[in-house]
Amino acid sequence: MNIDLKAQERSVRTLVVSDVHLGSRHAQAEHFLTYLQQIRPEQLFILGDFLDGWELGFRWRWKPVYSQIINRLFDLAEGGTELYYTPGNHDQFLRCPEVARFLQKSGVCVNIRDEFIIRTQTGKRYLALHGDRFDTLEVEHQWFSVFLSYVYSPLLTINRWISKWMRFQGSPYRACATLKHHVKCAARFFSCFELKMYRYVQDRGCDGVICGHIHTPGIMTSDNITYINTGDWIEHCTALVEHHGGELTLESFFPERQPQTAAVDFPERLKESLETASDGDCPAALAETVV
Repeated sequence: MNIDLKAQERSVRTLVVSDVHLGSRHAQAEHFLTYLQQIRPEQLFILGDFLDGWELGFRWRWKPVYSQIINRLFDLAEGGTELYYTPGNHDQFLRCPEVARFLQKSGVCVNIRDEFIIRTQTGKRYLALHGDRFDTLEVEHQWFSVFLSYVYSPLLTINRWISKWMRFQGSPYRACATLKHHVKCAARFFSCFELKMYRYVQDRGCDGVICGHIHTPGIMTSDNITYINTGDWIEHCTALVEHHGGELTLESFFPERQPQTAAVDFPERLKESLETASDGDCPAALAETVV
């Protein structure tokens, strides 16, 4: 689906974004602001890492465009958009109950929970969360995840220079994060990321899951359970949209780089693992809100 960013503001039922990473020097905040200005959802879900607390804590960096994004969110809320926020590993300070109480007292109209259940127009139920709880490396060895984030940053800088050179040569923009892709795949393998999430969704009786965290946008359906990753606004600039008719679409800010959708067979070895896995293999249910 190609997006005409010069068109008038679109009305949609639901918008889901994650991993904007405001505070990171690689956050494509201008693109995100442009996207927000072109769309008006009835409900907006931000699935974690909207703020990059790791970067902001190390070096405070607050650009004027960040304030413009916050103002746009307030404008949407004042216009009737319901805002929902699930913290991630980079903004986990928002999981503190005192923060939620402070926001409620301040009058900011945003609901903060570790997870939500989204009911689509067609009646399907999707578990919405960031996803870091299912990443063993993140939960048990966060120091390594922090280390990778500092390694990843200079790689992105090199990638930006390569992308500019490719555009100068007439080639289309592409994100060249091959190393990070392999690192993420390894982390997902050792963490059994999809396996744990698949089991958790089954136990909750939902039709699918919508998450972020691994920065790889895509939609996969297996055994009547749909896995949707909204991607990020560092490299891919993607978001999930539910149209008023109930159709779910992954959109990219860049029309030439639309995310993939696939129907896949869940591997037999993972199916066997699901059958033999104990309840302790999946995190306990946290606070949820059905919307």
